[in-house]
Amino acid sequence: MTLSLTAACDRQLVAYEVSSQRTIEWTITVPNETRPAERAPLNLALVLDRSGSMVGDKLRYVQQAACHVLDLLNEHDRVAVVAYDDQINVLSPSVLVTETARNDLKQRINALQQGGWTNLSDGWLEGCREVAEHMRGEHVSRALLLTDGLANRGITDIEELTHHARELRQRGVATSTFGVGLDFNEHLLEALAAQGGGHFYFIERPDQIPAMFRQELGELLTVAAREAFLNIAIPKGVAVELLGNLPHERDSQRLRVFFGDLCAGEQRRLYTRALTPPDMPGTSVVVRGELGYADLDGNTEVVSAEITFSYEREAAVLRVPVNKDVLQRASEIEMAAAASEALRLERAGRRQEAQGLMQHTLAAAAPYMSAAAAANYDELQARMAQGLSEGERKQAHFKAYKLRNTRG
Repeated sequence: MTLSLTAACDRQLVAYEVSSQRTIEWTITVPNETRPAERAPLNLALVLDRSGSMVGDKLRYVQQAACHVLDLLNEHDRVAVVAYDDQINVLSPSVLVTETARNDLKQRINALQQGGWTNLSDGWLEGCREVAEHMRGEHVSRALLLTDGLANRGITDIEELTHHARELRQRGVATSTFGVGLDFNEHLLEALAAQGGGHFYFIERPDQIPAMFRQELGELLTVAAREAFLNIAIPKGVAVELLGNLPHERDSQRLRVFFGDLCAGEQRRLYTRALTPPDMPGTSVVVRGELGYADLDGNTEVVSAEITFSYEREAAVLRVPVNKDVLQRASEIEMAAAASEALRLERAGRRQEAQGLMQHTLAAAAPYMSAAAAANYDELQARMAQGLSEGERKQAHFKAYKLRNTRG
C-alpha cells in the first residue's frame, strides 16, 4: 500500500523586494485498502490504575473495557496486563491471546480491587518493558495507560517521563493514554501520548471508558503504515516554522515531524509557515517534503511533494488571490496550540500571561477563522481571567488536542 503526500499553500508568488510569509499545508492520505487478513499482529500492554480513587463504577468499567479488548484479539496477538497503585502487579506477562489465555486474563482482571497511591511511572514502564521484550518486526506495539489521578509515587516529573516516552517510541513501543475524571494531569498524559507516538483520551464519565478503548483498538486493528514521519528540507535563507506543536526534531537544514502509526483510510494535515528572503525577479525557491514510513511487511517507503515559490514584484504578488481555506485551517491549528499553552499557564496561576497569549494569537488568527470559532476562543480567554474550573480546563484542553491531532 502506497501513501500519498500533497502540498498546498496560501499563495505561490513571493516578493523579491521584501521577505514574504507563506503557509504550507501538507496532506498525508492513507488508502482504505487493508483487508482484515492483512492486519498486523498486535503486541499490547494494558496498564490499569487500581489506586484508591478507582472505586465503584470506575473500576467496573475499566474491567469491562479491558475484557472487551481481549475479545477483539486473536491467537496472533500478544497482551500483558499490569495493574498499579503504589505497588506494581503484573497480572499477566505478555502472552498470546489463545482462548485459554483470554479466559484466564478475564478472571484476573475482574478480580482487581482498588488499592493505595498512584505509581504511574513504574506501572507504565513495566507495561512497556513487557511489550519491548516480545517485539517482532511485524508487530504493532503499544502500551495503553489508564489513570484517574495524579502521579504521586515513582517518577513524577513531566520532562523525565516524556523523555522515556520519546526513547520508547524510537525503539518501537508507542503509548496511548486515557485520563478518567477530573483529578489526573492532562498535560502529562497528552505529553506521554504525543512523545510516545500514540493518542490521548479524556474520559469525563466512567461509562465512557469502554467506548474510548474500542476507538483505540479499532484504529490499531487497521494500522497500515508504521513509524511515519515527514522530513521537510529547509532551503538556504528560508525560515520554516511548524504550527501545532507536534513532536518534531530540527536542525538548520531539516525539520522532521513524527506521526507514529497511520490507519487505513486516515488523512492527516500538517502546517508549516515559511519566511522567504528577498531575491532576484524570475528566480524561485522550493520547499520539499518527504514522507517516510514502514509498510506492514517492514519495508521502508518514501513519497514526496513540494511547493515552488516564484519571485515577482510585490505589487504583482498582492494581486494574486489567496487560498483562504488553507489559511483558515492553519489558523485554527495555531489557535488550538496557543490555547493548550494558555491552559497550562492558567493552571499554574499565571492567568494574565494565559489571557495575553490568547489575545495576541487570536488577534493574528481571527481574520482567517470562522466567526464562531473566534468567538469561542474569545470567551475562553475571558474566562481564564477569572480562573477555570477543573472540568472547564479538561474540556478545553481535550478540544484543542483533538483539533491539533485531527485524524480524518
